[in-house]
Amino acid sequence: MSDSPSGVRVFAKSLHWLAAGWFVAVVWLWVAAFRQHMLRRGDMPPDYALALLIQGLLSAAALEMLALWCIRATGQAPNRPLERREWHHAFWWSAFPNLMLIGAAYLLILSSR
Repeated sequence: MSDSPSGVRVFAKSLHWLAAGWFVAVVWLWVAAFRQHMLRRGDMPPDYALALLIQGLLSAAALEMLALWCIRATGQAPNRPLERREWHHAFWWSAFPNLMLIGAAYLLILSSR
């Protein structure tokens, strides 16, 4: 057995991190949209802006389901230290896409003010 991380398993694990970043970005956008509506109109948004939240969370859930399927298909690392190292690599693989998601959410919020 090799003690180096598997690229396929790292990719599957990075999908979990990507789904988490997507979830954070969607919730942040929802909170910002909610606050913006309150500031502009002085009342609650219709249906509490749940359409935005539901659409974003459904896509995050779909991404998480894909991640779970990939993890199931690839299996686990042969030993615990290698499994931890793969999760560490997966975090760094998904860091740039997550930063881009958070950055896009920030730009959307900033442009709507």
